[in-house]
Amino acid sequence: MDKAISILLCLTLMVAGCTAEESPEPIEEEQIPAPVATVFPAWEAVDHTNASHSLDQFTNLSYLAYFSAPWCAHCESTLDAYDHVIPEDRLMIFSREASEEYANMSEWHNTTEENLNRTIARPFMLHPALAMEVEAKSIPHAVFVNSQGFVYHVEIGKETNQTYIADLWEATTTATFSSETGWNSTHTS
Repeated sequence: MDKAISILLCLTLMVAGCTAEESPEPIEEEQIPAPVATVFPAWEAVDHTNASHSLDQFTNLSYLAYFSAPWCAHCESTLDAYDHVIPEDRLMIFSREASEEYANMSEWHNTTEENLNRTIARPFMLHPALAMEVEAKSIPHAVFVNSQGFVYHVEIGKETNQTYIADLWEATTTATFSSETGWNSTHTS
């Protein structure tokens, strides 16, 4: 009988922790930080017609910074799609290619027009430093910038779906950012 009491006592001690109520530890409220938006860097450039452009021309305006290179043949169909959707004076085309061999922006512009068999009335600008700053390593690399100057969305790679581009553009033009509440719409980046 002593053996039975010993076993019963051991079992009671083993399950004692399972039956006792533990007092819950206070749960700390987690502060979820608002998403952080990146400001598109300041820039200045001269285009293929020798006209000057800069960030200043986009005060309170959304725009698309498109990064590519003159040697990128598969990028032309993407540029063509963006050109059809993005409003006049809102698409800036930057070459990320630093090589002197590809520094002639007039030549790049003319070749693109020939290959697409139409006029492209957009500025073609050499700016590898800006491309490095926005980390445009793969091309094509499109940066949608809202009217506050924040990067709303980055699209990397070939994209020819004009409906998709139009939806991104519309979202960019209506998006606003607050450091306290984040984006006013569904952020797509």
